[in-house]
Amino acid sequence: MDDQLDLILVTQSNVVDYEGFGNLPLDRSDLYKHLVYPRMVLHEGRFRSHLDYINRRVHGRYFDQGSMAQRREMLNIWNLPSMAGVHLINYLAQFGYRVRVINNLDSEWDWFEEAYRNCRRPPLVGISSTFYLSWKEVGGVAKRLRALDPEMDIVLGGAFANAETINGDPAAFAQRMRRYGIRYVLHAFNSETDLRDLLAARRGNAAIDAVRNLARIDGKLAGGSFELGPKVWNEPLLSLKDCPPTWDQHHLPFLNRTIQIRTASGCPFACAFCSYPTTAGPWQTVEADHVRAHLDSLMRIGSIDRIIFIDDTFNVPPHRFRELIKIFAEYRFEWFSFLRVQYVDDEVVRMMKDSGCKGVYLGIESASDKVLRNMNKRATSRQFAEGVQLLNKHDIDYLAAFVLGFPGEDDGTIQENIDFIRDNGVRFYSLKEFYYMPHTLVHEKRAEYGLTGMGNKWSHATMSHEQASRIKLEMFQAIESTHIDPDTSLWYMAYLYDQGYDFAQIRQWQAEINALMKRQLAAGNLAALPEAAEFTQAAE
Repeated sequence: MDDQLDLILVTQSNVVDYEGFGNLPLDRSDLYKHLVYPRMVLHEGRFRSHLDYINRRVHGRYFDQGSMAQRREMLNIWNLPSMAGVHLINYLAQFGYRVRVINNLDSEWDWFEEAYRNCRRPPLVGISSTFYLSWKEVGGVAKRLRALDPEMDIVLGGAFANAETINGDPAAFAQRMRRYGIRYVLHAFNSETDLRDLLAARRGNAAIDAVRNLARIDGKLAGGSFELGPKVWNEPLLSLKDCPPTWDQHHLPFLNRTIQIRTASGCPFACAFCSYPTTAGPWQTVEADHVRAHLDSLMRIGSIDRIIFIDDTFNVPPHRFRELIKIFAEYRFEWFSFLRVQYVDDEVVRMMKDSGCKGVYLGIESASDKVLRNMNKRATSRQFAEGVQLLNKHDIDYLAAFVLGFPGEDDGTIQENIDFIRDNGVRFYSLKEFYYMPHTLVHEKRAEYGLTGMGNKWSHATMSHEQASRIKLEMFQAIESTHIDPDTSLWYMAYLYDQGYDFAQIRQWQAEINALMKRQLAAGNLAALPEAAEFTQAAE
């Protein structure tokens, strides 16, 4: 029995309803093809993730056909360790709290069940909402957890919970919490300290009504009173500055070769479509000495030799980036990061290559200077082209991400994107429609652009979301470069690399999947295609 466990934190699970997509009528694909392509591929009768297509080819089975032990050996993007879980276990340990992280509930349910049942006193169970976009997704996880114990105390925190309060009242949580059996919601950004205080209150070391940014239900979930703690802004914690370098001292059985860390918080830029500068707080960076101490700890984890740095502006300011690269060159790990490619030169890219850089994410968004100005990107198409050519020269792989349909987009700017990918030999790219959020700079200019709607349904003077969805599929079918699903993007590439595939193999797999999707898009009747045949024989 482990009566000292304070928290079991569930950080990830599958968020796409493949079962629901699999039940769509194949003879009516014209009604929904923009929802599934190019995110999914039709294979043996159902729409599958790209990784599940590879699972069937390599392992002889799909992910949902495997046991928990088999699923941990199969390909699933949520098997890649999240930054949130590893960060929290490292942060809370310094205060004496014992935390077990379940990285992917869909491949570690047996580990969750064992950990929960082995506790003499039921621990708090946390749901990190970093990758959830709706209460349906959150509620599905909560209901699954409470099926194990109807009295389970669940706390929800993270990006989805935070976003619900940007333009809303935390009091609105009450109905959803009762419906899904969630006792607590930590609704502020940067809520690590609030979680720490909640754990202290459960131990009896603090008053629960003093826990900041906490919505809670006292007593029975059905009829207990709904209470709100004081609402306070929390300064962001930095995983390397505010946590001791003890990564090697924790139980992290889900690790393979890759770990994610952050060396900065916030963003010094203010792209017009992005909410992060509004929600993340002021931009802060970690000093090089702190970074070095944490790298030493990470290297003491014998299996780890790859790092994904998830800083939004990793190479800004340039002098700090050069200092970090020099440090990386002293270690044996390989690394991935976001990159503002307009700020690199030949020397920096060569240093990146020599220090172990394997891949970067380029938020290019548009190759049209007109759209870039509207986006407030502070870059030009020419600067992007020069940076991409340097990455090609030094053989560093990258994903160039494009946003389609931002105000000002038209047929001419779309063609500029196509030309940019072709003329600069872009290796991997992604396409995603503009998503309109109220807490962004573009919202302040909505009258100027004739921008109406919200979320993924919008219209403005030069384009609508329906047109952007159609154009996305037309571009995908026309461009010869390798398209990667924008929802997984760099992580998809880093994860496959983590699993032993080099970039030539990744490109080969993805080219095969893309060719299959293009064939399906060109078909008049999906049900008549050979890949629509049902899967009839499970692997031995």
